[in-house]
Amino acid sequence: MYFLVIMAFAFVLSDELPPEKLNLFKTATGQFASGTPLFGSLAFVAAQLGLVALGAVVSRRMTVARLTGPGPDYDRAMNTFSVWQRVLLVVIAVGMAATMIFTPWARVVRQGWGLGGLPLIDDFIIIAPFITSLLIIWIIQFPAESRIRSAFAAFDQEDEADPPPSSQVAASAALAAAKRRVANPTGSLFNHIADKLRHQFLIIAVPMTFIVLAKHFMDIYRQDITNALRIPWAADSLLGCVSICVLAFAPVMLRYIWATEPLPDGPLRDKLVRICDRIGLRYREILLWHTHGMAVNAAVMGFVGPMRYILVSDALLETMADEEIEAVFGHEAGHVRHHHLQFFLVFVILTMYISGGVLEFLIRNRLVTDPGNMQIIALGVLLISWLFGFGWISRQFERQADLFGVRCVTPDIRTCVDRCPIHGPEAAPGICTAAAGLFGRTLSRIADLNGIPRDAPSWRHGTIQSRCELLEKMASDGGKVGRFEFRIRAVKIGLLAATILGTVIAERLYHDQFAEAIRRLLAD
Repeated sequence: MYFLVIMAFAFVLSDELPPEKLNLFKTATGQFASGTPLFGSLAFVAAQLGLVALGAVVSRRMTVARLTGPGPDYDRAMNTFSVWQRVLLVVIAVGMAATMIFTPWARVVRQGWGLGGLPLIDDFIIIAPFITSLLIIWIIQFPAESRIRSAFAAFDQEDEADPPPSSQVAASAALAAAKRRVANPTGSLFNHIADKLRHQFLIIAVPMTFIVLAKHFMDIYRQDITNALRIPWAADSLLGCVSICVLAFAPVMLRYIWATEPLPDGPLRDKLVRICDRIGLRYREILLWHTHGMAVNAAVMGFVGPMRYILVSDALLETMADEEIEAVFGHEAGHVRHHHLQFFLVFVILTMYISGGVLEFLIRNRLVTDPGNMQIIALGVLLISWLFGFGWISRQFERQADLFGVRCVTPDIRTCVDRCPIHGPEAAPGICTAAAGLFGRTLSRIADLNGIPRDAPSWRHGTIQSRCELLEKMASDGGKVGRFEFRIRAVKIGLLAATILGTVIAERLYHDQFAEAIRRLLAD
């Protein structure tokens, strides 16, 4: 979902779409308010919304049928729902790309309806079909999703393997001490939609909105900035700096977009604070994240300690044992300790170099001249890099955070097996067998409670099943831990080396322009 939101705003930031040769609804210059451009664009939008609605209805009926028919099958229902979710996301992505690339939809809004001078208004109307598609899915699928969660909740309560209530004392005390009281949203479509918007759309949309607003003013003063610095791409560079600042302050925004409060003082907070002290984790606050009981999850936000927040959800505290909460917390701490957010920022810079390099090569060799085609190529390179590159790197980092989570709970393991590399009679490289088992069970329970099949693929996280299997292999083969850590180090070194190389190449290409700008500034 996050990838689609990024994709939507990437299209908004593109001013030259559609390319002239790909526009299916050409007309006289500036005539976008009526006729073929308007109705052709609206037809594409309507087709996208219609396909999404049809798919959502089919998904709901198939899922509910597997839960209410003779011999209800929870696993098949969950798999059906998961598969259809992925299908619908593909439909949205294809529909959005087709509308922006093959129709003058953006120009209809900005020029035909005269909204181009209104900051953000035109941008949100342009992505309105995308937002509407999400709302259609969430509304139509609400009964199916609610049934899946209710079915597993009932099953989970009857499971004899569940932890006894005594193992949830600290979490229960934290929830009881919370100042905020949020009613469970069972049967509440409004709360369901509000939470979906907060957790799946606004988390990306709010920071991107500030970037879009900054671009609006950069475009207004682009010529003045260019004349002052004598660098054609000075405004774009300044926009990049603004974007980095927005991302740095994004955690503060998201704290208030999501319903959060400081985790109340008590045994659970004391335990989590001790973990942070033990591993040297700096943070601004540990937050209790209110999700109406719908998200069994934790998260970490922020590049630096003074603006870093660690969140644990209400549903996590309601359903998981204290040691399982500690394992999830350790996973999130692993992202911080291994500097994953910083390496994601390095990846962002690298993809900008790659996209800009490809475009520069094509322009210098006169292989591309149409501005629309230039933006399509730049967007294509960026989206492919994110879809495959970011996804793969993120999945590797998730596994490294899993490994850190296992190590984080290892000191608190009370009983283990004789063959454990850590607690066994002979010390050996590897990870604690009991801690790996605890973490694997925690991952599996989180997947079940969130209605996610354990073998369901995830762009950023990978399948729960593959992550559990990796931990099992590490617990039985200590050498695999070393090989995995070597691979992660190689990935990080490769990212840094490629970004440094890109910086050097950019400096060589634009050295004269930089030097002239500096001389001009000093002379003034």
